Amino acid sequence: MATLPQAANTDGNKESMNDFSALPAGEYTAVIIKSQYKETKAKTGHYLQLQFKIIEGEQKGRMLFENLNLDNPNPIAVEIANKELNSICQACGKAAVSDSEELHNIPIRMTLKVDKATATQPASNSATKFEAYDGEITTVEEPTAKAPVAGGKAKKLPWD
Repeated sequence: MATLPQAANTDGNKESMNDFSALPAGEYTAVIIKSQYKETKAKTGHYLQLQFKIIEGEQKGRMLFENLNLDNPNPIAVEIANKELNSICQACGKAAVSDSEELHNIPIRMTLKVDKATATQPASNSATKFEAYDGEITTVEEPTAKAPVAGGKAKKLPWD
């Protein structure tokens, strides 16, 4: 038996765990909603962690994560990460980016593959392609967050 630090109460609380299982391989419309530049566990480099949110279709609302090894002792890992970041910038219509937040909340198309589960890791997704999104977001919901825009005003986003 274990005494809980506070009583568990699900009455009126419908929150549950997010689903982080692998998405089916295919194309998705997504936006970057969060980015962080982090030190690697080995403390030998840094990576850009990007959090994507699917904004259309059956998987709408699901989250994906991509880590780009921009500073790494392995030059091939850095080359791959820079190509991926360049593809994301092009898909977002950005020629030069000095802050990853410049890529936030811009709809893009991404193609995902499924990486098979291993003995220690569940199946996961990897992006294989990023392209500009040429459609129009038609589903507008009441947003839960606002994105900053020029002049300090806030803009409501239809996918939040």
